[in-house]
Amino acid sequence: MINNSDKYRQFIVGKIITEGKSPNNRINITYDKSTNKGFYKEVLTINEIDKVTNGFEEESIDTYLNDFLYNRIYNVLNESGYTVDTDLIDINTTDFYDGYEISIPILKEFDDLLEDLFNEIDDEMVDSGKVYNKQTDNTVSDVPLNKEPDTKQTPNVPDDAKTEKTQNPKRVDLLLKSVFESKFNNYTIKSDAGDWKPTKSLKDDGKLAITWETDKTNNVLIETILFPNDSNKIKLKVKNRKGVVLIEDFFEIYSIPTDSFLAEKFIRKTYINLLKKFIDNRVITLEPFNTEFIFWKTDNPSFSYSFSSPNKNKILLDLISFINVAKKPILDDFFEQNNLKHKQGYLQTLLDSAESAGIFSFKREGNEIIILKGPNYKDFLAGKIRRVIS
Repeated sequence: MINNSDKYRQFIVGKIITEGKSPNNRINITYDKSTNKGFYKEVLTINEIDKVTNGFEEESIDTYLNDFLYNRIYNVLNESGYTVDTDLIDINTTDFYDGYEISIPILKEFDDLLEDLFNEIDDEMVDSGKVYNKQTDNTVSDVPLNKEPDTKQTPNVPDDAKTEKTQNPKRVDLLLKSVFESKFNNYTIKSDAGDWKPTKSLKDDGKLAITWETDKTNNVLIETILFPNDSNKIKLKVKNRKGVVLIEDFFEIYSIPTDSFLAEKFIRKTYINLLKKFIDNRVITLEPFNTEFIFWKTDNPSFSYSFSSPNKNKILLDLISFINVAKKPILDDFFEQNNLKHKQGYLQTLLDSAESAGIFSFKREGNEIIILKGPNYKDFLAGKIRRVIS
């Protein structure tokens, strides 16, 4: 959700675009259409950053500046029709001794080429009434996304979760294809089931289809189709080389990209992240990937731990060391020795999850809880524990 300060930034950028001057001397924007280059500049004082980060305790300057750029200014500029030129960006250099003058290179990506193409497509749709999808007429041009093109297509999406914009599905298809081919042609998804790289094609109905292959085997493929039948879904099929479907599933998407910046952000942060999670939780259970790991699963929604990286679970490593040296490994003694009594309630879900994963087991003796090594504790130390979704 956009905050009040970013709304004010949008107001200033709008004033600069329409009136050619800034009502605030700490913010300015320049853009040369002939070279498609420009800069968004804003002065941030150390005192202001110190205040919002609680004396730099909640986050460092680098973390704050990166969040400020990628999660806030990106959106402000995007609303005004600009995107950040990531190839030239430098947020760590400043001439101000008491703050930062953020100088963000901007451009308009795909602006003329795609806009002309989209206008041409819209004209064709209006004039000829062509069918661009074999299953359905392309009837959702300029229909708000909180209205269904077909009531059977997206029955589970709450209306208030959808973007309040209009879009042409053919435009989205072409935009995704253009961004994917220009930005992600050689992308690699690194996972427990190997490194996955894409091969891609545009299907007959115009939908972007991407097939992913791994370096660990030549017998497993992941086929994905983005927004088939103008729905809000990404369909997935895991197949072997003979075409046998091993897993079939889908992702439901609540926000459909409508410009190049949002398309890149969607592919990087939504599509690829969901696909990596799918590989690490589902594909990993297939042969030949499943021979390397010990799997555990639970239906408890509060168990959010995976235990795949022992070095990131210091408390569990400390518990194992405690069990190794204690004459009688009483859980309360561990909390007392490590000054964790005040976090005992918070840590209970972690310990319950670790018990489900087979890392520890617990037994009660009178009023004492004894903690013991579980059957999978060695696999945990070896980094072989994986949580999967059934």
